[in-house]
Amino acid sequence: MGWIGFNVYVEVMKDLLYLKISKIKNIFRMLLMVNMISSGKISILIPVYRESDLLEPLIEDLLKDPYEEKEIFVIIDEPTQKSLDLSKRFSGENVHFIFNGVRKGKANVLNEIAKKSKGDILLFLDSDVLIEKNGESFLKAVASEMNDADILEIKKGIIRNSFVAKVASYDYLGFNFTSLYFSRSIGRCLGINGAAFAVKKSTFEELGGFRRVICEDLDIATRSFTNGARFKFAENISVHTKAPSSWREWFIQRKRWGIGAAFWFKENLRILKYAVRKYPKVIIPSLLLIFPALPIMLANLFIPDDLSLKMLYVSLILLSTKMNIFMPPTALTSTTLLMLRNFLIFLGSLATYSTTFYLIARKLHFHFNFLEFTVFYFIAAPLWLLIIVVSLIKVYVKPHNIKVDWKV
Repeated sequence: MGWIGFNVYVEVMKDLLYLKISKIKNIFRMLLMVNMISSGKISILIPVYRESDLLEPLIEDLLKDPYEEKEIFVIIDEPTQKSLDLSKRFSGENVHFIFNGVRKGKANVLNEIAKKSKGDILLFLDSDVLIEKNGESFLKAVASEMNDADILEIKKGIIRNSFVAKVASYDYLGFNFTSLYFSRSIGRCLGINGAAFAVKKSTFEELGGFRRVICEDLDIATRSFTNGARFKFAENISVHTKAPSSWREWFIQRKRWGIGAAFWFKENLRILKYAVRKYPKVIIPSLLLIFPALPIMLANLFIPDDLSLKMLYVSLILLSTKMNIFMPPTALTSTTLLMLRNFLIFLGSLATYSTTFYLIARKLHFHFNFLEFTVFYFIAAPLWLLIIVVSLIKVYVKPHNIKVDWKV
C-alpha cells in the first residue's frame, strides 16, 4: 500500500468512527485530483497552412517534454516540400501528420482530428508559437491547471524580432491581463486568443466544437460563457507567438481580425449586452485595456469643444488663484486653449496608460519600453480601433460584399 496510502487509510477510518463525512469527501476529491494530474492524457492539435518556420522547434519541445500521456497531431493543408520533409524527420516519433491536398480550413480539420483524439484534454497550438522553457514540464503544468477549469487560456508573449512586433506586444499585454481579470473576477470568458489554449474534450464536444467563422477562438469562448464553462488564465505557463514584422503585414492581419470581430459582435450582441449589464466592473475596464484609444475617441465625439474649452478655462482661472504660474496660459487666446486642451488630454492619457501598462508588464513578466509603448499608443492603438469601427460599419451596412475566405 505504501506509506502515503496507509496514512490516507488511517484518516478515513478515523472519520468513519467520528462520522466526519465531509472530510472523507474532501480526501477522495484530493485523491481524484492527484489521479487526474498523473494520468490525464493530452491531445495536442497543431493546424498548419502550407508550412511554418517554427513548427520543427515546437514539435521538438513537445517531444522532449517529460509528460508521457500525450499525443501530437499536426494537420497541414496544402503542404509544401518543406512540410513533407519535416514529417519524414519525425517518422517513428509520437507525432501524427495529416496532409490535406486542398485547403479544408482550420475549424474543419481541428474538429475532425478532435473526434479521433484519445486525450481528456485538447491543447490547441498555432504552428508559429514557441513554448517558454523554464525547466519544468509545460504539459504537466497544463494538466494541473485544467483540474479546476473547463477552458484554459495560456499566457502569450510576442517574439520580439522586429520593431513592429515589439509595438504589437502591448496589444497582447492588454489581452493577457484582460483574460486574467475575467478569470479571477467571474471565472468565465467572452473571448480567448486561439494561438494557445486548452479545453476539456467533454466541454469541447458539449459546445459542438469549432464553428466555421473567421474568429473561431472568440466564438467558442463566447459559447463557453453562455454554457457556464469554468474559465482560467494560466499566468505561470506561457508561449511566444510570431507577430507581423512590417506595418503592411500588421495591417492585413488586423483587417482580418477586425472583420472577424465585427461578425462576432453582430452575432453575439444580445449576449454582450447581458454581460455588460451583469459585469460592468469587469467589461468596461477590459474594453479600456484592449482599446487604449477608446477614451480619446469618445471624448472627441461626445464632448463639445466649447464646453471642454470653458471647463479648461475655468480650471485655469481657479489654479491661477493658487499658483501664479498658471496666469500666462489663462491669458492665452481660445485658439491656443484648443491646442493646449488637446495637448493636456493626450499627455494625461499617455501618462495614465503608460503607468498602467508598465505595472501590468511587471506583474506578467513582460518587457516594457516607453518609446515602444508611445508608438503603440499614438499609432497602432488608434489604427486598430479605427479598423474595428470601419469593420463594424461594413458588416452592418454591406455584409454580403465581404469575402471571408481566409480560414473557413
